[in-house]
Amino acid sequence: MSYVRKLPEIVLWLLPMLLFFSQAALSKNLGIYGVDTNSPVFSTYAIDAVFVPPQPELIAAQTAVGRKVYLTLNAFGGSEGWKKFPDARPVKADGEYLDSTLGGICPTHEGWRRSRLDIVSSWLEKLRGYSGIDGIWLDFIRYPGLWEKRKPDIPDTCYCPRCLTKFQVDSGIRVGDEAKTVAEKANWIQANAFLPWMKWKKEQIAFFAREVKQRIRQSSGDRQILLGAFLVPWRKADYNGALSFYLGQDAQLLAPSIDVFSPMVYHQMVERPVEWIGGITDYFAEMTGRPVWPIIQAEKVGGKEFDQIMQVVSRPAAQGLLVYKFSDMHDEHWPLLAKYQVSANLLQNPLLLKNVDGAVKDSGENTSELPDKWQPAPAKSVQDSKFLYEARDQGNVIGLTAGHDRQAVWSTGLPDCLPGASYLFSADFLREDRLDAQAYPEISLWGQEYRLNTHRMVGKFQKLKAVVTCPKEYREDEKQLQFRNNSPGNVFWMRSPELVARESGERLTPVAAEPDFFPIGIYGASSKNLHEIQALGLNTAVIGMTKENIETCFSLNMHCTIAVPHDPETLLQAFAKLKPLLQKGRFSYYVNDEPEIHSFPEEIAEDIQRIIKQHFPDAITNMAVVRPQAIPFYEKAADYFMLDQYPVPHMPMAWLSESMDEAARHVGRDRLQSVIQAFGDEKHAEGGWPRLPTHEEMSCLAFLSVVHGSRGIYFFTYPSITSTETGKDDLSRLVRQLNSMKSWLQVHNDKKPVVLRMISPNRFDPRGNPAVHCTGKEQYTTQMLVCVNTIATFTEAEIEIPAERQTQWRDYYTEQPYMVADGNILARFAPYEVKVLLELK
Repeated sequence: MSYVRKLPEIVLWLLPMLLFFSQAALSKNLGIYGVDTNSPVFSTYAIDAVFVPPQPELIAAQTAVGRKVYLTLNAFGGSEGWKKFPDARPVKADGEYLDSTLGGICPTHEGWRRSRLDIVSSWLEKLRGYSGIDGIWLDFIRYPGLWEKRKPDIPDTCYCPRCLTKFQVDSGIRVGDEAKTVAEKANWIQANAFLPWMKWKKEQIAFFAREVKQRIRQSSGDRQILLGAFLVPWRKADYNGALSFYLGQDAQLLAPSIDVFSPMVYHQMVERPVEWIGGITDYFAEMTGRPVWPIIQAEKVGGKEFDQIMQVVSRPAAQGLLVYKFSDMHDEHWPLLAKYQVSANLLQNPLLLKNVDGAVKDSGENTSELPDKWQPAPAKSVQDSKFLYEARDQGNVIGLTAGHDRQAVWSTGLPDCLPGASYLFSADFLREDRLDAQAYPEISLWGQEYRLNTHRMVGKFQKLKAVVTCPKEYREDEKQLQFRNNSPGNVFWMRSPELVARESGERLTPVAAEPDFFPIGIYGASSKNLHEIQALGLNTAVIGMTKENIETCFSLNMHCTIAVPHDPETLLQAFAKLKPLLQKGRFSYYVNDEPEIHSFPEEIAEDIQRIIKQHFPDAITNMAVVRPQAIPFYEKAADYFMLDQYPVPHMPMAWLSESMDEAARHVGRDRLQSVIQAFGDEKHAEGGWPRLPTHEEMSCLAFLSVVHGSRGIYFFTYPSITSTETGKDDLSRLVRQLNSMKSWLQVHNDKKPVVLRMISPNRFDPRGNPAVHCTGKEQYTTQMLVCVNTIATFTEAEIEIPAERQTQWRDYYTEQPYMVADGNILARFAPYEVKVLLELK
């Protein structure tokens, strides 16, 4: 038999390379603010970038010694502009002009905006070139306010006639005719259109950034010019959303125009600890997906504290560091500053450039059109897999079209890792469709394999992450990252891969559950069906955050789980309107639904959690998660994680328990809840759920979750399971069973595992583990056993009973007696049967 062997197919589109970023990735990006002609010579200092006035001689002197030079553009700050443009003075919500002590320019003033853009054009014309500037940073890229103190002074502006008119034209929202004065119009907006007003204000700021970026792109020359932005170091949750509602600064909205963000983390000015610097840096890096070079203060910072700052900023999120300012640096600071290091990306050529170091490639194989340091599978082994390589506007990408030869693999070398150490891998992945719902990209590092099954988004890049633990031993040929595609016919793309050492995060304090409440709830609730839900015996329900829903929950005395908006600003507005009503009831809050498969920004999820806790410090929050390996990324975003694996009819029941066990390794069992499948029909058949689960299947899943530590049970969903009388009866019966042992559900499982032996031929689940799962509970010196058969056939088990326990037991529901013989109880299980056994006293 003969075989036709094809060489790998390389598809290449040669677009301009992002040369500047390839250089930036190799430097420390360590800069200092406030260098001018009066500054002393500092050729021996560690910095490689300076912020200077727009003076050609000074710029040339700095570039001559190999430093990058950046300029700062005052976007909308100060009061000097009022002299030339008196109508650029912002107007406050009370109708008064902004006080001169604050300063600030109305962002909609066309004359001022043109003057700023003309300055940018002038700089680009006169100060670029090989001895010119490398970038421009936007300062005061926001509405006015003084944030640099513990209690900031942030006025509500700008309600000038120009802004009020432009807002109505742009948004299509007409301010009520009854509002005559500025104060009345401001009040009308705040009462009726505060969210659209906030979004409109943010767009005025973002549009200016786009205009500056356009000027840079249009300028002639072959030198890349960065556009940076200095940011107010606040989260969206801080100060009741002042960053968005009053300052109009949104880093996410600015990100398409900004190359580097520099949050002004002046910790002493705002009376924050050094650790806060790292948190804010992480926040903007996660939220924007852009490089973050925080700018720290040197003023009044001693040597020991400065050293602590260097340790905090030498973290993966910070890809550079700026210092404010040169005149505040002391002799003790400089050697400490030299210790700063950008956290190393352990991957070679992460930008996927063709030739990183200028070396001549080995001509033995056709590597001239490949990314340097990356290799496809050997040509001799490839039959029908294809290897793709493109240059795109947002960076170079590699791709794989999987064939039946199972050779769709890109690989690159890795350094040695520290056994037991934790590393974080991340990259952007793209899929064009999800016709094959089981197709996912895969990676392996040091021989450890990971299936990236959070990849669900279609048609756009999705950032995927994996926590990698270095194995105790690995072979030399396993010292590589492999990007694999094992799904024939499917195409996956990857860009911007990163591998960094991961800090071991501190385990959060376990959540203090409400001692008198174990949630037994359901999804799909509304004010119209909540009476029916309560009548079934359910004590909570996931319900939308509306006035009508909340009032119905309160009237029924139900401990509802309020599904909050996923946008911090929208949530803040909802609390502003509904908080008095929410204070009357007893509610928990549903933060997000499977955020990991949508790559929902972790920091925004944490913002939602912060806002809830700011308004209701003792409230419980929860979040549904289908991929438990992603829980570490959202650990601070919820109190409880609701595992929602839906196995009926094609997956093993143990999928739920295995997921809960994995989740417990990340956050402990005290922070776990469960979502039980209660849906399935023709419209869900394509997704793998063609029918409703039976009572036995729902019971198996519910009690299996109890065995594995669930601190609350929810069913998904009410409309689905009650669409048939059988489904409704099955749910009702199961809820009665759960309610009858509610006090036991509140008791934590015994830490000591139950010992059992499977004795029938059918004894294992599909993974080869024992089919029956058991746990013990103890209340008032009485012991309970909860045991679940996870397979769809009859099975038997011997359950070991400690010598000190009683010899007689009974079934909690049927009162069937069980006797202890030879230290064991013999239990015969029907398919998916649950046995709850109670010790007799």
